[in-house]
Amino acid sequence: MKKSIGLFVIVLIGLLWVQCSPPDDDYYWSYLYLEIEDAIQVENRETYTVGDTLFFEINFSRYLPEEGESTLLDVYETSGATEFNYNFSLLKYSAFSESYQGIWWDEKFLVAEKGGKEGSDYSSRVFAVLNTEKDVYESRIGLILAEEGEFKLDFEYLRLSATYNASKPSIELEHIISEENPLQLNFTVNQ
Repeated sequence: MKKSIGLFVIVLIGLLWVQCSPPDDDYYWSYLYLEIEDAIQVENRETYTVGDTLFFEINFSRYLPEEGESTLLDVYETSGATEFNYNFSLLKYSAFSESYQGIWWDEKFLVAEKGGKEGSDYSSRVFAVLNTEKDVYESRIGLILAEEGEFKLDFEYLRLSATYNASKPSIELEHIISEENPLQLNFTVNQ
């Protein structure tokens, strides 16, 4: 009798464990990975004066191609995302190391004309926000140049992530810079 009670308890615990375990990770972490190409425009003049502002923009349609599909995916309807966040870095040339190094800056030197901004470090997070009139996600960010030197914007591993929505899939966009449209990312700031 003790064996049958012990067996019953083990079976009961097993059933409870199976019933209480969460569903597959796919339920919680449903991601779509898409690519966008040449969505960045940098208004770069090669030479600036301290106090000037360098602007860059990211604009992409809410309707994007999806691998293996013949129709465009409506990013907004799929994810519910009204904004995508992304990071960029500013690098300064160091004669000491003979290479470009990431630098820190204060948020007061970052201007968001379209989209948004958050953070105050050498890799600030900014946002491309959906313009429903144009069906385009837009971001126009200005960086006030506060010191002289040789600099470089870093968009090398640019990924844009949709704002999280628990009831819809998340979308992550990888930005590809084509060889036909190279970006001028180096510039000099003089006194």
